[in-house]
Amino acid sequence: MNIIGNEIAFKTFSFLKVNETEIKIPKIKGKLYREEGEKNPGEISEFEKIKYGISSDALELNRKYLNYYNSYVAKEGEVKEDFKLFELDDEYCELFDLQHIIAEKNSKLKVILDYTSCGKGEKFRNSVIKVLAKENSQVEVFVIARDDDKSLVLESIGIYTEDDAKVSVHQYELGASKLYTNYKAELIGERSSSVVDSIYFGQKEEYLNMNYDMIHRGKKTESDILVNGALKDKSFKNFKSNLQFIEGAKGAVGSEEEYSILLDDTVNSISVPLMLAHEDDVVGNHASSAGKLDMNQVFYLMSRGISYDEAEALIVESKFSRAIDALADEKLKEEVWNSVRQIIKRGN
Repeated sequence: MNIIGNEIAFKTFSFLKVNETEIKIPKIKGKLYREEGEKNPGEISEFEKIKYGISSDALELNRKYLNYYNSYVAKEGEVKEDFKLFELDDEYCELFDLQHIIAEKNSKLKVILDYTSCGKGEKFRNSVIKVLAKENSQVEVFVIARDDDKSLVLESIGIYTEDDAKVSVHQYELGASKLYTNYKAELIGERSSSVVDSIYFGQKEEYLNMNYDMIHRGKKTESDILVNGALKDKSFKNFKSNLQFIEGAKGAVGSEEEYSILLDDTVNSISVPLMLAHEDDVVGNHASSAGKLDMNQVFYLMSRGISYDEAEALIVESKFSRAIDALADEKLKEEVWNSVRQIIKRGN
């Protein structure tokens, strides 16, 4: 079974092969996950009004085979933090999870979702994460993805903001044979904001397909997409981002940036940053770059007794430090750093 997903917001020449992505879905066994979640209450009403996710087919697969649901809710004025670990292996090899993250008025909510997998067999994960940030709420979401090289991963993240709400999302994409991730934020409320501060690291023959949409609808909304990545061996990355200002979003400010370090000549990197403005009174910035290590930096470090491999690792780590340092839990932060360093290590 094949589905089409991660369609670009404004189509370009077909020969560039970035308009959409064909995703080969493995045979689904409909297996249970290792634990039961909550009873699914159905769609959040606000999300009935918007389009989000990798594709409608990917969302339908999640609904059809859903085997884990959880909600994380901060009540009005409450400060709350939640953590959830997901583990796939040869016995529990399928995860169709749905996460509802809801911050009521004037609340603060932090949610950490940690995905790991191991074993000899193939695994399939289809995750849907929806965030509803109500008036004057603050939400932080951390998605740590350390899936193994026998995993196919689909990640759909949808954001909906009301007046003065703030949402920050941190993704750490550090595994999976094939990864497809889609982030879409609908900045509905006035003065609401959404920030993405994420990293990715591709190795071996891994394939990464990422799509970020930041839609400004409310007045004086703010957004910032910052994604830093590295590629080694024969890995392939297709990155698309869309910063869009809808008519009426007066005073909105947005930025989108993606930077990739190419550690080997055999990697493949494609980046397509878009900015679409239907409103005059806005400020938008976008940037994207991909290149090899700065040899001046490498030479400087090596002149101080550091080997080439160590210099390479230090430069990559410096690009990732801001996103990883956002993790307050020192043990979890060290685990993420260990995952990064294991990928950096030559000879893997």
